[in-house]
Amino acid sequence: MLIFRKFINSINKINNVFLFSMTVLTIAISTIVMRTLEPDTFPSWFDSLWWVMTTMTTVGYGDFYPTSISGRVFAMVLYIVGIGILGVVIGKIVDSFSTFKRLKGEGKLKFKGKNHIVIIGWSKKSEYAIKGILAKQSCEVVIIDDLEKEPYIHDRVHFISGDAATKSVVDMANVQEAKSVIIFADEKIDNPLLVDGKTMILAASVEQYAPNTKTIIEVQKEEHLRSFAHVKVDEFILSNEVVSNMAVDFSA
Repeated sequence: MLIFRKFINSINKINNVFLFSMTVLTIAISTIVMRTLEPDTFPSWFDSLWWVMTTMTTVGYGDFYPTSISGRVFAMVLYIVGIGILGVVIGKIVDSFSTFKRLKGEGKLKFKGKNHIVIIGWSKKSEYAIKGILAKQSCEVVIIDDLEKEPYIHDRVHFISGDAATKSVVDMANVQEAKSVIIFADEKIDNPLLVDGKTMILAASVEQYAPNTKTIIEVQKEEHLRSFAHVKVDEFILSNEVVSNMAVDFSA
């Protein structure tokens, strides 16, 4: 048992591509060997392959089984080696799915779609806007915020965790290929001057990294609009109770 555990641990450390190749090679060689050793027991190549797969997956239907000494000896080797290798491969596949789900939830996976809508800043207004977009449009939505977990779970909604003013985060959200970007005012900041200042920095970042993408921003104070004169913004929305609906309409 200790030897078997050491064997499994050593397999776990092997490169995934090499491990997959080794598994395919083991299946192919085993199929050829069993067909060669017992042509009467396995009248076709497919029958031999069928037996190898049912053996390595521990299903063992019993419709085919080796009868010669040499065939049974090879079968015992396959039990030890083949089952261990395939078990690790299946475990790695399952683990990769769980890793993908975890990274997606943490906002660490790059979005590769196009013609999507990017929403910068998570708030109730962002949530209302997303619901409106999903109801009125068929495109996907990408949320950018510094949260640790995805705030909105939906098949067409993706989350990127980080600072939207940095190029790496903008690239992860694929803003360059987006249809439009909506920047909502940060509700966590009380000072309207600081809120609109942060919005202006984010808008300038979007202009720098994705100059051809349509930009819609929420501004808290109308008198701050003149400060955006040198920043490319397609639509301004003043903070009010209908800001989310207006953002959805402008993003189309």
